[in-house]
Amino acid sequence: MAGTPQYEDQIIRNVFAISLREQDADGTANPPVICLQGLAQELQAEGRPLLFGKDTIDRAIMARLLDPPEQYPQWPLHYLTGCYGRATAEIRQISSLRDKDAANRLQLDLQYCKELIASNAGLLLTMADSLFPQPDQAVSQGPLQLLEGLTSSDSSLPAGFLEDLVNRIEPDDLPDLVVRLMTGINQKLLKTSPLGEWSGLLQAILRLSSIKPIARALTQSPAWLGAIPGLSLRPDEGRQVLLTLLGPAFALAVLPDPQWTNATRPEPSVGQQCFSDVQNRRQSDVTASQHSLRLTMSSIVDSLHNISMDFLRNQDTREAMVKWIGICLEWNSKERSKMKMDYAHAAPDSFFINLDAVLLKMCEPFLEPLSGKAWGKVDAGYVTNNTRISFQEETKLNMEAEEEKTYLQQRRASQEGASSSASSSSGAAGSRPGSDGAAGNGPNYHFICECFFLTAKGLHLGLSKAITESADVARELPHYIRGQQEIEAAIQGSSGMELHMLRAQATKVKAHVELLHERKLCFDTVLQEPSLLRNAIAFYRLLATWLMRMAFPPLTQGQMPFVPLPDPIPVQFRCLPEYFVDDLCELMLYVGQHSPKSLEGLQVEDIMTFMVVFMGSPACLKNPFVRSRISEVLFVLLQPQAGENRRRAPVAASVQNLIEGHPMVQQYLVRSLMKLYVDIEFTDRSNAFYEKFSTRASIGQILEDLWSMPAHREAWKALAAGRGPPDARGAAEGQHVHLQFCNMIINDSTYLLGEALEKLPQIKDMEALMDDKAAWDALSRREQQEKEGALRQESRVIQTYLSLAVIAVRTVEYSTTEVTSTWLLPEMVVRVANMLNYFLQFLTGPNRRQLKVKNPEKFGWRPKQLLPQLASIYLHLERADSKGAFAAAIALSDRYRQDMFPETCQVLRSLGLMADMDIDELENLAQRVEIAKHQGTEDDVEMADAPDDFLDPITYTVMQDPVKLPSGAVMDRPNVLRMLLSDPRDPTTRAPLSEKDLVDDIELKAKIDMWKQQRSST
Repeated sequence: MAGTPQYEDQIIRNVFAISLREQDADGTANPPVICLQGLAQELQAEGRPLLFGKDTIDRAIMARLLDPPEQYPQWPLHYLTGCYGRATAEIRQISSLRDKDAANRLQLDLQYCKELIASNAGLLLTMADSLFPQPDQAVSQGPLQLLEGLTSSDSSLPAGFLEDLVNRIEPDDLPDLVVRLMTGINQKLLKTSPLGEWSGLLQAILRLSSIKPIARALTQSPAWLGAIPGLSLRPDEGRQVLLTLLGPAFALAVLPDPQWTNATRPEPSVGQQCFSDVQNRRQSDVTASQHSLRLTMSSIVDSLHNISMDFLRNQDTREAMVKWIGICLEWNSKERSKMKMDYAHAAPDSFFINLDAVLLKMCEPFLEPLSGKAWGKVDAGYVTNNTRISFQEETKLNMEAEEEKTYLQQRRASQEGASSSASSSSGAAGSRPGSDGAAGNGPNYHFICECFFLTAKGLHLGLSKAITESADVARELPHYIRGQQEIEAAIQGSSGMELHMLRAQATKVKAHVELLHERKLCFDTVLQEPSLLRNAIAFYRLLATWLMRMAFPPLTQGQMPFVPLPDPIPVQFRCLPEYFVDDLCELMLYVGQHSPKSLEGLQVEDIMTFMVVFMGSPACLKNPFVRSRISEVLFVLLQPQAGENRRRAPVAASVQNLIEGHPMVQQYLVRSLMKLYVDIEFTDRSNAFYEKFSTRASIGQILEDLWSMPAHREAWKALAAGRGPPDARGAAEGQHVHLQFCNMIINDSTYLLGEALEKLPQIKDMEALMDDKAAWDALSRREQQEKEGALRQESRVIQTYLSLAVIAVRTVEYSTTEVTSTWLLPEMVVRVANMLNYFLQFLTGPNRRQLKVKNPEKFGWRPKQLLPQLASIYLHLERADSKGAFAAAIALSDRYRQDMFPETCQVLRSLGLMADMDIDELENLAQRVEIAKHQGTEDDVEMADAPDDFLDPITYTVMQDPVKLPSGAVMDRPNVLRMLLSDPRDPTTRAPLSEKDLVDDIELKAKIDMWKQQRSST
């Protein structure tokens, strides 16, 4: 019966696999049942029955452990964990007994058994063999004996065993025990890839982190941050994070680590298993491998996130967890910020991708801007005041280092003078995790604030850096493939030692190409994981909204921002890291180019409006190059195309809807693009000269796309007419932006097309030399190779210049159909006339045959398209010119020839490139130009003896509208304004100069007018 001593004896025998009678022993049972003869004799001597009960359990366990049987299949610790599991099973079975009193008593006895088991297990682990005999191997493993139970799903530790175990171990003994256990897990993790048995290892860590005493012991140990006896940690050695207790778990790698050797590479190798010999694999197999790896990645991140949240939810370990994240970032901040980092001194890419994914999941509860959960908690002061991670060395949005230094000194002085209560309230409401002084003496910040900035820096060092590394691999791969092909071609005609060397080189290059293929596919797999991209986009949406609120505080009250944003821009905003914006662009560029489906169903309105505002607000974002990244994003998202099939579907319908229908985008996008087109001229980057043309080409194509949309075309026309939206500085500034834009279009067209047209004759001469067999064969092989290389180089340059010039010329052509007033301004009309005349010299002059090269399409050289484009621009401006200023400017240009227009009209008619009606109109323009030329010649004669002070010091022509410069010099207003468009400095002193600095010289103008009147009357 359930309540009898015999029933209790049977339960205890079942739990501990022991007996007091020899006939009950069973060596074949699992586990074997052992007779405790010594205890049986003691009980007989005491006159007690040979039955186990609550009062003999402790003696039975001691007897079993002090005298273990030989050849027993279990080590003592494993035996005890088995006992614990059987005790738990008996408790569940007893709960179904009808006699509830007996069931309760037996359950209490079994609970007591479990407590004794846990206590003795603790003695086994902490006192080694000083108390209980154990095999030498068990003694050497110590706590690692628990690994199999922790990591194996079929022999897992019984539920509750670890909790009872740690509660019965002395607090001083616990840290060493759990650190040894974690170290054992980590050693296995470092040898395991995502294709291996990683799941049980992470589940083991999760099991440990979920037990508060264990989590507390781990974080209190020096090993938590990688402190190892005899090893000195260096804060600039980012790879040291792998020595921390959580480092190996976060380093589970799909991405290869360049520091791996054959001995240290985790197995099975992801690259070799999934992507080796990829050129001979079916694409479906590669895609299936990537899909499987991404599912594995998602599971790994879920486990790492659960582990991290265990530490964060525990008040005793929260600060240690946040500190660990901060140290991972700080230790890697220097090396992973370099253009070319050294992996020997930096944590691997996979570590940071996993860390970023976990940080993004931590941010999920407050990522939605409309929820408002982040507002009032994300404090910009964190960037300058926090004691966890440093932003000091980062380039700021719009603050030079010296100004930042002064600002920080003033801020610190203000804080030191404030009371401690005021100082603590300068941060946002809430407390920093574990704000007990462990993190420093700075202000307290809400966990949301910490999480926000840690994630921003983590993405900078991790995801953004990995995207850059991926792009490097993608650029490197074609180069090596071409090299491989060249070597294979050279092998065909080689022999002897040369053949042997080429084959060895081919083998080496082939192996490197294979490695690059594997690396590229690994990067594609990781960086295009859907949940990682969605969460990253959501984070940058929040960041973009926060930056907007910081730069334009009235936005928090519902007021729509202006473009440009009004001064003054808050100083806390200006000292934020520039990479906040650059990384946002990096991600959006990558998504648009490689994973556009990630944008489907996502809200991108906040990001779009942010880009429009910041692209057109240099006071917020000083560096034109970073603003140019925004235009690159727009180009990738819109994918505008040139020519008749110009429109192509954007990567996301939501983007197109915003472009076509969002009021703010409609108002300001054209203006922002034009402002950037101008400002990119003044970037101080080393290769800015070439970058600016690439940026302007993208802007030009976007603008052509926008011109086809009625709302944006109207915004363009309003901007040029000075009736744009009532921004903070008035529509007049917008009109000036359009004027500067037109000036830069002329500069670019003149330079690019001029350079290309002057190089085409060189190409023609080179092709003629190569066609002359006798002359070509007379050259040495080295000379031939040099000329072939020069031809290839010049061909690439011409192709690039022509493609960029065509965009600029086309912009003038289509825009002047409706926008002409800017081009006809006194300071502009001469410039545009000079440009057009310059090009017609090439296309219709005596040397035009020098532009005929073989296969002109290869260079993008299409004179039959260019000539009618130029003619159309002439006509557009002539039709709008009621005062004859354009014809006069053409006539007065040094590049004007009398036969220029007749030859142009003849070519247009003979080739049918333009309607006869338009050609007739062009001929009429030619007549008006000749009249203006004759009139100008007469005026020059009449004004030949003008007083020197009436002449402009630059052009030596009589001034029409004299103005005084701050330097005291006097110039003709159109000439000054023309120069200021390209160089906003005083031409005499090089001091900064703007139109508002010019003062009308009324007295001189009156003298000039009187002199002209007198000359005319005589």
